[in-house]
Amino acid sequence: MNNFNLDQFLSPYIDVLNQTGVSRLNYYRYIIEKLINLNKPITVVETGTMWEPLERNQGAFTLIFADLIKNHTGGKLITIDISEEHMNNCKNNTKDFSDVIDYIISDSVTYLKSLTDEEVQQIDFIYFDSYDLNLVDPAPSQLHHYRELDAVYSRLKPNTSIAVDDNYSPETWVDWLTWSGGEFIGSEKLHISDISPYRILGKGTLIDCFLIDNGWERLNYAYGHGGGQLIGYEKNN
Repeated sequence: MNNFNLDQFLSPYIDVLNQTGVSRLNYYRYIIEKLINLNKPITVVETGTMWEPLERNQGAFTLIFADLIKNHTGGKLITIDISEEHMNNCKNNTKDFSDVIDYIISDSVTYLKSLTDEEVQQIDFIYFDSYDLNLVDPAPSQLHHYRELDAVYSRLKPNTSIAVDDNYSPETWVDWLTWSGGEFIGSEKLHISDISPYRILGKGTLIDCFLIDNGWERLNYAYGHGGGQLIGYEKNN
């Protein structure tokens, strides 16, 4: 993989990634280089699929990592979503890479539990982004993502990379928009430190507590601060 050019690979996606935040772009740069350097076919698992097209600015995980697998590493991407509509949208958005994608319509926790130990051992990178976060009531999303991790954690190989999206550090604030039935209801300025003064607040709050307590390193502070951070984790040696 010595001829792999990261900037060239990311060039079709760079405008979208710049809009989604520095943490996502920089983490993508880091993890893509790491996966390339494994120098083998890779297995990537994603919970929550890419249900909007690239130009709608949703991070484009499914598209980008399927591109990486098809054209550079080999292997497969498993994308899981409970919504058939979302999955059909994803199939349309990623049709050029469908030969390296397993499209799974299922509750993500149920599916992850169903994987054999051998299948879990093949995972090189797992990305949690399935249950929409509501900062006014974050617990359901936090618990769901922790249950996803719990479904596979004891069976992961030690060098598996883990990431979870949509997290906010205590020093940030967010204009949180409320919608109902597709209609905008209002906004509220939330200071994260008022809600969670000592820990990140987001989809990964419980995952963060668990992984840090079990000897994993949180990589996010190397990638910049701001709202909606994608946070990566690796096991300390």
